Amino acid sequence: MTQLKISAAVHGQPLTIGTGFQAQHFGEDMFHGLIDPVVMVDHFHMTAPTFEPHPHAGISAVTYLFEDASSPHVNYDSMGNQGPIVPGALHWLAAGRGAVHTEQPEGANPHVHALQIFVNLPASKKMQAPFAVHADPAAIPEYRAPGVRVRIAAGSSNGIHAAHTADLPEAFTLLDGFIEPGQRFTHALEPGWNAMLYAIDGPLQLQAAGQIADIPAGSAVGIGLDATATQAAALQLYSAEGCHFVLLSGPALKEPLVKHGPFVMNSSEEINERIRAYQRGEFGQLSEDWLRNSRQPA
Repeated sequence: MTQLKISAAVHGQPLTIGTGFQAQHFGEDMFHGLIDPVVMVDHFHMTAPTFEPHPHAGISAVTYLFEDASSPHVNYDSMGNQGPIVPGALHWLAAGRGAVHTEQPEGANPHVHALQIFVNLPASKKMQAPFAVHADPAAIPEYRAPGVRVRIAAGSSNGIHAAHTADLPEAFTLLDGFIEPGQRFTHALEPGWNAMLYAIDGPLQLQAAGQIADIPAGSAVGIGLDATATQAAALQLYSAEGCHFVLLSGPALKEPLVKHGPFVMNSSEEINERIRAYQRGEFGQLSEDWLRNSRQPA
């Protein structure tokens, strides 16, 4: 039995909300379980406030801004956190039993280019108190080799570790990488871990365990290494034309998954209980600062 599994390449689904939000959307169901614990990824461009304050429960809502974003994404949450997520920064909201937040571009002619990622929490942590972890660009280490630059926004790769990862609710790796034409990059996938490999703006080829997967620009594959494997799998990434890629990876939870909008729990009963808790006001609310800085949704 093959211990390393690679899904077919999946192209993101276009998602437009109003005039200020456009995204390529990926859901966990597109990859047949091979990106667990990732539940959802939106690769988005945002030019105006679009979303009202909204709740999350049972997951981490993760925002990573690409370096080419031209303005910050300003975060407001019910725990009292408020401030800009600047280009190149990571903001990780571990919603646990429930929190409310919103994030919006502010200032003149804003343009946020980013990822919004929902990372599932294990059943044992879904009812923990919410908290946030923030890493500014200077705190994010890089791996460099000829023709290769990889920002390690979370986790580790090639012996380089992002220190703030110790504060996350679960182990997780987020790599934001650039490969010049004809160059290669290798990342080790640990036994029991899954990954989503996304070719953003150029085609990418994945070679691993004797398998080859071609990933067109705008597409992603899921990758899973069975927990019974005796060693890590070397994921070799090659780009003939040059590629900007993202790799998201974490230990597979293999738990029941029930989704209802921004809530992800292990049963319908738990979903209903969290909805009632939100309606009772148990998730808290934002300060009035966001009202003073917001505009009408696009």
